[in-house]
Amino acid sequence: MKEVRFAFYLAEFQWRNIFNKDKKLHFYDDAISWWTWLFNWFTPGYSHVEVWIQSLYFPSHNPDEAITIFETSDLPGTHFGFCYTSTMRGDENGTVRRAAQDVFIHPNRWHYLEFEVTDESFAEAKAWADERVRKNKGYAMKDIRRFFMPLWLLKKLKWDDPDREICSEHGEGWATRLRGPWPGIIIPGWRVLLHKILIRSPRRLWRDLVRRHSVPTYSLATGLMVYDSKRKKVE
Repeated sequence: MKEVRFAFYLAEFQWRNIFNKDKKLHFYDDAISWWTWLFNWFTPGYSHVEVWIQSLYFPSHNPDEAITIFETSDLPGTHFGFCYTSTMRGDENGTVRRAAQDVFIHPNRWHYLEFEVTDESFAEAKAWADERVRKNKGYAMKDIRRFFMPLWLLKKLKWDDPDREICSEHGEGWATRLRGPWPGIIIPGWRVLLHKILIRSPRRLWRDLVRRHSVPTYSLATGLMVYDSKRKKVE
């Protein structure tokens, strides 16, 4: 069995982000979180998601040279491993794989959930993700439209690009391939429904993962539970 974590970034709306060109990406975080809340009530204000494989350490920030040396729990407050996502931040633009310590710079802005999956499904999902990274086509401003429109409409307007993806699309790619130690975890037609009808977002992905795996959500900064397995906030 393998443990997989999905880490979710909390947007924090600030008016200055609207007018400050240096805060442009933060403004998009706010907009994504606000718009996708309209379709996902009672979900946290997430605007980004990373798939976090936490039991590996990079000696040179090169995932291909990764070696297993210890579990992350041996070093509290240290974030080892690597993350998969699609992003337009920094030099690694598009579908990327990078060291977790380069992602979780502000741990107080991150929540995560974790669950076990079979070795076979993990290998399948990772092979798919590595291929997406290898064939990365980048991330353009126009790709942000995927957060605001369902894929069927993007296709109708000829605005879709199957060679590009947003973070929640990449996360869904993992989620639909990962299977737990019990039968029937993949709901028939779930992937088809997501891809043809629904607006994809970190909010929706979080809700679907918690619902499917019945796992709580934790603060990355404190390690404490912030939402229980029923998606109820823990005070």
